[in-house]
Amino acid sequence: MTLKSKKILTTGTSRGFGKFIAKKLNTYKFDRSLKLCDLDKSYDVIIHCASNSSKSILSKNFNKFSYDNFFLTTELLNLNFKHFIFISSIGIYPQSHKIYNEKSNFEIKTRNNYEFLKIMSENFIQKSSKRFTILRVAGLLDKSSRINSIQKIIANNNQRISLSSSSTLNYILYEDLLNFIEIIIKKKKFGIFNVSANKNIKLIDLKKSLNLSNVKFGSYDYITPKVDNTKAKKEYANLKLTTYQNIKKYLKKTRKI
Repeated sequence: MTLKSKKILTTGTSRGFGKFIAKKLNTYKFDRSLKLCDLDKSYDVIIHCASNSSKSILSKNFNKFSYDNFFLTTELLNLNFKHFIFISSIGIYPQSHKIYNEKSNFEIKTRNNYEFLKIMSENFIQKSSKRFTILRVAGLLDKSSRINSIQKIIANNNQRISLSSSSTLNYILYEDLLNFIEIIIKKKKFGIFNVSANKNIKLIDLKKSLNLSNVKFGSYDYITPKVDNTKAKKEYANLKLTTYQNIKKYLKKTRKI
């Protein structure tokens, strides 16, 4: 069975990477406008991208936040599938000078509820099925992605960002994650993968490397965990690139260099 002939469901298709991959792979779609009862009961592959990254969470909307980030996952696992792919985050790892791989045993010290519910979802998936692939993904860059700190810095338009100059980030391109997902579907690769660039970048170094003069940094130190992506890199060689190299690729694609 070829990839095009597989019955694939993608969640979170109203925007972002979910929308991107659903279009590229021509999959079935699920977003907030639909209900689970609207779906078929059986799929070859489910690619679960849907999430809610709201930063301001009040008691009255926590039910929706927790459903989007955890309980929807539990319900999707009740469908029939041959392969369940969950988009998690490298943000679940602690901020430290240690390097974490997929087998690392680490203290749960997430910065926010979003990352904590990612860990909860990961654990529920592992207990519920053996046919899963969890992708702990770095930041994502694309011209259609939600504006992030990297894009604000590149704009170089005197706009102050909240992050400090010593903050570190890790980014790959949408196309990298798409290509990796295609590989693991074709090869039926299960387990956990750190899907990230080979090296983080400090924001002050990015400013200097791109010769940006109008960047104004804030005071919030955001330290991206250091992750070992060796396992994923064996499947997809482009993950050997650093965050800086990925940013240069993004700039070339958007014709800004």
